[in-house]
Amino acid sequence: MRLPAARPTAVAALALAATAVVAPPAHSADGDDYRVTLTSSTAATDYENRTVDLTGTVTRPDGTPVADAPVQLEESVLYNTWNPWGDPIDPTEWETRGLGSVRTDAEGRFTLEDVPADRADARPSPYLFPRHQVMFRAVYDTDPTDLHMALADTTVKVKPVTSLITYQVNKTKVRKGDTLVVKGRIAWPGGHGPLTGTRVFLRTYYESSQNAQTTTDALGNFTVRAKIRDYDNEFVVFSAPKDYYIAGASRDLPVKNVTP
Repeated sequence: MRLPAARPTAVAALALAATAVVAPPAHSADGDDYRVTLTSSTAATDYENRTVDLTGTVTRPDGTPVADAPVQLEESVLYNTWNPWGDPIDPTEWETRGLGSVRTDAEGRFTLEDVPADRADARPSPYLFPRHQVMFRAVYDTDPTDLHMALADTTVKVKPVTSLITYQVNKTKVRKGDTLVVKGRIAWPGGHGPLTGTRVFLRTYYESSQNAQTTTDALGNFTVRAKIRDYDNEFVVFSAPKDYYIAGASRDLPVKNVTP
């Protein structure tokens, strides 16, 4: 069976998607002259309770508070990297935004209240596999030109609403040139936002997660089609809700490629 040279295209698509957001450094370290702490008022959020209060401190190594220090706050909504090749790349995709700056009080303390632990972009994410974690970062940088700063992170776990996906396929045995048609429905408990426009994907090969896709109607119904290639050998239908607080659903399809 012939295998395609598809990886360069897939890698290019992944690289283009990655440019849509800013990824923070994968590590953190204190500055030589200052220490920053950051804590969240809660360890977990859910659909009805999406905000947190952030508090922290800026001190010198001996514990002396730093008063009136400007602290930059950031938020990163985390996704698992789509990496079908198993390469040693960063396993995390980041949607990062700035939350602005706050200043410390006389005791070196700072606070930012009612911060949404959620995506800020109304558009669907370019990433499909939410980790359901939101990371916050506090940065105190006295000299932006020296690439050295004091910072601290804290991560909040998101408890998403469960969704379901049901389906029917037009064929269970396919050959090169056939069109596989999957019809089905997405559902989640009432009162958790509209079903309209939920993205649904049909994967037929491990590098083809986004090649065949559609969106649902107001009732959650969908139809998605894929033209079968001789090397297609993995058949999965899955959803990617826009709301970070609704989990996607996935089903393996009882389809086999019998191309000679």
